[in-house]
Amino acid sequence: MHATKMQLLAADVGGTYARIGLVEVAGDAISVGFHRRYACAEFGGLAAILCRFREDLREAGSALPTTCVVAIAGVLQGDVLLNRNLPWQVSLTQTRHEAGIAHLHLINDFEALAWALPKIPPTQMQVLGVGDASGLPLPVLLLGPGTGLGAAAVVDQNGRTNVQPSEAGQAALAANSSLELDVVRMLQAQFGHVANERVFSGPGLINLYQVLCELRGVQPRWHTPADLVDAADAGNDVLAAECVALFCRWFGSFAGDLAITFRARSVCLAGGLTGHLQHYLRQGGFMQRFIDKGVLSDTLREVPVFTLEHGQLGLIGASAWLVAHHPHALCGA
Repeated sequence: MHATKMQLLAADVGGTYARIGLVEVAGDAISVGFHRRYACAEFGGLAAILCRFREDLREAGSALPTTCVVAIAGVLQGDVLLNRNLPWQVSLTQTRHEAGIAHLHLINDFEALAWALPKIPPTQMQVLGVGDASGLPLPVLLLGPGTGLGAAAVVDQNGRTNVQPSEAGQAALAANSSLELDVVRMLQAQFGHVANERVFSGPGLINLYQVLCELRGVQPRWHTPADLVDAADAGNDVLAAECVALFCRWFGSFAGDLAITFRARSVCLAGGLTGHLQHYLRQGGFMQRFIDKGVLSDTLREVPVFTLEHGQLGLIGASAWLVAHHPHALCGA
């Protein structure tokens, strides 16, 4: 007997881009069909992006499904999404009305990405720290520095895969060296509460660079993460290279802290910045600080660490979450 095929609309909305696609669900199989990517800043809100996709979909000869799940950066509180990295506010009710979608669900973007992890072939992952295992033994810690900092854990709950979402990006940043203490003090003077994503994100990388420039008494030359990483790659800016190396070491310490907190047996790094920093993450500073946890260092040496490209995984993960939590919604998809 063949599994019944259902179609739904899935979106993955971050601080910079929104990916939207038609998703087909057939039993445990989830596949992405027609899809598009849009720059969030070019639209007045989430509903406007969904309406634009409807137009693109109509031109492709397809109709918009009545069920939509959106993986989006932030936390839903009542009807309103709490997020400081999006260029506009999101109301669930208003978006549903303006986009003309009968059944609209919102899920945290990194929670959605975590739901996709069990469906990722090993060939899509690159090994950063070997550990003593293959694949992704549970619990898996997922971290992603991008426009913000995403964090979630994939766990085994009574024999079934489940996801524990997290707002670790908003927890206080911990310093582990005199230089990092100086950075935290200066960021605290500027922001008050210094969240982890004030450093472990694309904008955070620039925050870190600007503080290093102030500490060294030089004028900042770079104002975007891409320009900063390019300067470090070119080898003609010592401070840019120092900044990127410090970022990777410090991020390794943070990842090790969370691995201990969740008692993770594997770690996966995603997010746009991870891809840009692949070369630097492999230089050793990240893994050195990841393992440097005193009495638990030997335990962390056994934890494999992987990196992966985000791509369409947010769409697949959001759909997997919908299947797990709202299977009845697919009946009207």
